Amino acid sequence: MKKMTFIMVVLFTLLFALSVAAHTPKNALGAVAVSPDGKILVAGGDNRVLYVIDAAAMEVQKRIWIKTGIFEAAFNKDGSVLVVEDTSETLFFFKTSDWQVFNKVMNAGYMSAAPAADLIAGVASGYQKSTVKFISMSNGTWKDQVVFPGKVVSIGLNAEGNRLVLLANGPKDKEAKKPTPKELKGFDASIFRQKNDGKVSIIAEFAVPSGKKLSEKTIFYSSGYPLALVSEKRTLFIDYSNVNIIVEGDKITVFQGKSSYNYAKGISPDRKKFLLGGLRNGTLVNVEDLAMKTFEIDRLPGWPEYFKGFGFGPDGTGYGVTTAYRLVRINKNGTAEKVVPVF
Repeated sequence: MKKMTFIMVVLFTLLFALSVAAHTPKNALGAVAVSPDGKILVAGGDNRVLYVIDAAAMEVQKRIWIKTGIFEAAFNKDGSVLVVEDTSETLFFFKTSDWQVFNKVMNAGYMSAAPAADLIAGVASGYQKSTVKFISMSNGTWKDQVVFPGKVVSIGLNAEGNRLVLLANGPKDKEAKKPTPKELKGFDASIFRQKNDGKVSIIAEFAVPSGKKLSEKTIFYSSGYPLALVSEKRTLFIDYSNVNIIVEGDKITVFQGKSSYNYAKGISPDRKKFLLGGLRNGTLVNVEDLAMKTFEIDRLPGWPEYFKGFGFGPDGTGYGVTTAYRLVRINKNGTAEKVVPVF
């Protein structure tokens, strides 16, 4: 019996370790990226197919089976390279001339791309320490790194690629935890829990690619794996739970999007806009003033359809992908103007 218990503990530990270093699949199309000239876009997801699509006609031109689940994707500055992050947190570098893989970097999850600087950041996250890697988007070479003492749950480069902001789990204080007053409901209750759940995070900023620390502070906010948007004046952390924050110096503002949950999140290359998506609906958000424009796509029969990924073209046009393997073009005014199936 003791031997069996020991084996079960070992197996559980191994499975847990594997799960820490892998993404949960998005259950459909989960990634979309647009070339810098706006003419080509790629989409991919759990069927391990990379679809090369004419952006104007929104028609599939090529299908490439890449053998692994696709989680995120981004083009480099001149469109000669596509970087794909798979569900094992490995980055694959494709030449767009022939769509062949020429390099890969393991343990570089939750990638943040800054094509203008030919830079992509990815994190190998652990409970004791995490390593943020700075990698060339054009050739996949490792430029430098930041080692942080703790579990990093979010990273973000600014558009220029010279600053990195990370969010890491901080120490827990059970004594500081307070029950939520019954009179608080909805978003007010969420804000109270964030400030009184005994959990904190550490937010730190670094110069890139040198890795020199510019600032570090502890904040009341805690989250799973939020998307980081680093703009010129502020940093946003956008979470699946839709309890999101804006950090401006020492000021922290909590805000919500228009969806109940953020099943899909995507930021523009210039860090001026972002897209959020839920059940058939989405929201285009302006970073500077949080002005929001919502849109909705038609309902299909069968299981409910959710957005799972967003990307932006160079002119601000957005593209979304869904669990029904549909591709949605969203114009700069936040209207869903065309919806097509991808197969």
